[in-house]
Amino acid sequence: KSLMDIAVDLYRIKRRWMSLIRANGRMPFAMQRPKDPNTGERGAVAVDLEGLVYTIGVVGVNEMVQHFTGHQLHESKEAFRLAVRAMTELEMYSRELSKKHNMTIALARTPAETTGQRFAVADLLDERFRDHALKVIKGDADKALDMLGTTLDLPIYYTNGTHVTPAAPVSLTKRIEIEHIFFPIVDGGNIFHVWLGEARPDPRGLMEMAMNLCRTTQIGYFAFTRDLTVSLKEYRELKPVHPDRGATAGTSPAADRADA
Repeated sequence: KSLMDIAVDLYRIKRRWMSLIRANGRMPFAMQRPKDPNTGERGAVAVDLEGLVYTIGVVGVNEMVQHFTGHQLHESKEAFRLAVRAMTELEMYSRELSKKHNMTIALARTPAETTGQRFAVADLLDERFRDHALKVIKGDADKALDMLGTTLDLPIYYTNGTHVTPAAPVSLTKRIEIEHIFFPIVDGGNIFHVWLGEARPDPRGLMEMAMNLCRTTQIGYFAFTRDLTVSLKEYRELKPVHPDRGATAGTSPAADRADA
């Protein structure tokens, strides 16, 4: 909650700064009033600055419960209940802050995909947290330790938002069962990933799955996410090998050799 207080203090400073810019006419694009194509009359201001929603993102919930319980989200009910309780408390506090400061504050899965890595690296760099971080961070911790001090682009990360870690050995059904609970709580924005790897499933099957997600779960936003392997020589996707053809469709192996 103390970190949320700091975030709100920063947002209040930002709001005063935006008001000053607007008052001095230094925000022409956002403050423009588009013309109605039929009447030629000016409409409302393009961006309603008074109606802005201030987002506080969450990252690493899976590692947080792992630190306190010794188990990840998918490994025990105790860890899952702690995650739900923590997120509920944060959501209630965000509403309290909204009323106190007269600004709409929304709790969300962090919109910055690199935050999971940056936070993990920061904890690894800080000797106060290093031992704790090494027990829960995902990725290649040994390689990260070897590279420490040479770069900040280390191969480690915290799981984004309230997600089950991507490497968890659980079925898609179990992943849905866990993650859909958080959607009503994280009302500022959340997403569920259906990881497809490099597979190319039947589009009709994907449609049926999408309809089931909409009808039977609390998931409000989801994405079918594929892994793509791209040829740097031909600038096209490398498709799976077809045994009946004896070659990889869509690529020329020679084109990817160093001497090609």
